[in-house]
Amino acid sequence: MKNINKFLSDKSLIILTIFLFLQPLIDMLTAVSLRIFNNSFIVGLGIRFIFMIYIIYYNLFLTKNKSKYINIYLLGIFIYVLLFGINILYDKGFSALSYELKSTIKSFYFPVILVGLINIFKDNKNIDIKILSKLFIIYCLGVLIPNLLGIGFISYEVTKSGSIGFFYTANEIGAIISILMVPYFINLYSNKKYLYLIISSLIVLYLLTSIGTKGPLILFIIMIIYLFIKYLKSLLKSKKYKVFSMMSISIIVFLSLFIVLLPRTNFYKNIVVHLEFLKVDSIDDIFKSEKVFDHFIFSERLSFWNKTNKIYMKSNIFDKLLGIGYISNYSTDNASMKMVEMDFVDIFYRHGIIGFVIYMGSLLLIIYRLFTFRKKKFDNKEIYVISIAFSIVLALITGHVLVAPAVSIFVALIINLFYNQIIGDE
Repeated sequence: MKNINKFLSDKSLIILTIFLFLQPLIDMLTAVSLRIFNNSFIVGLGIRFIFMIYIIYYNLFLTKNKSKYINIYLLGIFIYVLLFGINILYDKGFSALSYELKSTIKSFYFPVILVGLINIFKDNKNIDIKILSKLFIIYCLGVLIPNLLGIGFISYEVTKSGSIGFFYTANEIGAIISILMVPYFINLYSNKKYLYLIISSLIVLYLLTSIGTKGPLILFIIMIIYLFIKYLKSLLKSKKYKVFSMMSISIIVFLSLFIVLLPRTNFYKNIVVHLEFLKVDSIDDIFKSEKVFDHFIFSERLSFWNKTNKIYMKSNIFDKLLGIGYISNYSTDNASMKMVEMDFVDIFYRHGIIGFVIYMGSLLLIIYRLFTFRKKKFDNKEIYVISIAFSIVLALITGHVLVAPAVSIFVALIINLFYNQIIGDE
């Protein structure tokens, strides 16, 4: 056992790296398994679950920097899940327990990994942020190659257009690309690899418009505008006025081409289909009706929020404290498992006041420490800040970020890279 523990401790960084590079493969095999064979890819679920157990075991027994606060927090999650399970048994019976606990583990995967990685990063000082750029390229190829060959899976089952390569859902792959593109593009910019940056921008623009979702494309545009303004400011500062003029003209030409080509993209087609479905004749009509506004901007998430809130308000005190779970109206009506798809909202209703406080406590505390710690200078701050900001925006608006292990792994990784660089030696 000592030899096993020594191996698991000494090779923690290698284990983490292998696990990270397995993620795109797991996601693609999961998509193939679900889309073609109608079965879950159990091996992928097993690998992620085993890694979570490894993270917990590492913190309890293997780390050189044992922290009673981390151990107490992990124990708190375990006690909460136990109480949640007991409440589900009482409310919904044994037949609902498996689905509820599976959904709970998926949701709480993020805080366990977020807190659990702290000590792995403290024990290993040579973690390279470039790993994020490599993962970004792999995910992009997983969408690009199948789409170019015309064999990618469709983004939507009905009405809307889109292709997501060999991945399962548009929201999840869109979120992963959105979060990982920040370190990739800022690294290219910092190293003055402008040609690669332009080519990569065009490829990612094609990918996001072919996927057909709104959120990731908007965040991509914000990212590019940010880098372009930063570049123009550097030109003015160094008094390179001719280059500044050429770049300004180039961006005008690019925007003109983008506007001309936009109607041919899945992104534009989906907006047209959506507006036609809602019988919207002008942009003003979107803001005249609360129902139309919710449907077009939030894809009815506000409506689902309202329905879930009514179920929550009618629930007993234990459900309010521990959560209503993932199966509404169980045994009294047709089982409804529709989530609001706004992560923070879903966590509150599905896991109640206690679960929400436990879940959000670690995230808020770590982010607070990150942005109030003044003892150490650090590099690449903008990479981390923008990546974290994008993660939070997507979690708020489109969901499938914090409660989806395929995505939340990278949010936890980026936060820990930031945390380790600032507070790692404390």
